[in-house]
Amino acid sequence: MLLAMSCIALVDGAAKFLASEVHGMQIAWGYFLAMLINLLIVVLGRGVVPRTLLHTKLWKRQMVRASCLVGSLSCLFISLRYLPLAEATSISFTSPLFIVALAGPLLKEHIGWPKWVAVAVGMAGAMLIVRPGSDVLGWAAFLPLIGAVFFAFFSIFTRTLGAGEPIWTTLFYTTAVGTALLSPAMIFVWSDLSALQSAVLFACGTLGLIAHLSMVRAMQIADASTLAPMNYVRLVWALGIGWIMYRAVPDNLSLLGGAIIVASGLFVVSSASAPRPEPSRIQRPAPAR
Repeated sequence: MLLAMSCIALVDGAAKFLASEVHGMQIAWGYFLAMLINLLIVVLGRGVVPRTLLHTKLWKRQMVRASCLVGSLSCLFISLRYLPLAEATSISFTSPLFIVALAGPLLKEHIGWPKWVAVAVGMAGAMLIVRPGSDVLGWAAFLPLIGAVFFAFFSIFTRTLGAGEPIWTTLFYTTAVGTALLSPAMIFVWSDLSALQSAVLFACGTLGLIAHLSMVRAMQIADASTLAPMNYVRLVWALGIGWIMYRAVPDNLSLLGGAIIVASGLFVVSSASAPRPEPSRIQRPAPAR
C-alpha cells in the first residue's frame, strides 16, 4: 500500500503539471488509456490470452468499482487546475476516513467509537483546509472532497472482490471501463497533446499499473480500515513536489488541517494494530451455511 500511494502521488504531481493546459477529464482519460496499454503489454508478455481477462463472476462489482475510480480521478484532476497540489492532496486524505466509516456497515468490520471520533476530528481538519464560505480556495476545494467519497467506495469495492478474483481481470475492468466511460467526454474537452504531454501521460499509466497491482494485493490480505491511513504518505510527496516545482507552501490553517487529518489516521492505525485477545479466548462463530 505504501508503494501504491507513492506511485499515485507521482501521478498527482504529473497531473498538476498537465492541468494548466489539459482538461482534468482528458488527463483522467489518458491515464486510464495508458494504464490499459501498459496492462496489455504486461499480460501479453506473460503469455496470457487477453480475452480471458473478461471472465469474471463479479462483473457488476467490477463495473461499479471502475466507475467510482473515474469519479474520484476526474474530480481530483479537474481541481488541480485551480488548487495547489498539497491542499488538493490534503483534502483527498479524507477518503481513508470515509473508508473507515463505510467499512463497518459494508464490510462488517468492527469500528469502535474511538474510530468514529477520529473520523469526526479528521473531517473537522478537512474543513480547516476547505473553509466553506471563504474565497481562499473557492468552489474547487470541494472537488477533491467529492473525489474522496468516490475513492472510499472504490476501496470498499476493491475489498469486496476478495482473493478469488484475478488481479489481471480486476485491472482490465478498471482500465477498460474507465477509458470507455470517459471517451464520450473527449468530444467536449479534447485538446491536442505535445510529445512531452503524451510521454507524461504514458508514464502516469505505468505508475498507475504498479499502484493498482500493489493496492489490489494489499486489499486482499488486510482490513480496509487498517490500510486506509497509509494513504498519508502522499502528503510527503505532495509537499515536496509542490515546493520543488511551484515553490508552493500551504498556509498555516491548511497545515493545521492536514496535521489533524494525519493525526486522525495515525490514531486509526494504532487502534487497528492494538493487541487482540488470544485465539483460545475468542468464541468462534458457527460455520456458514
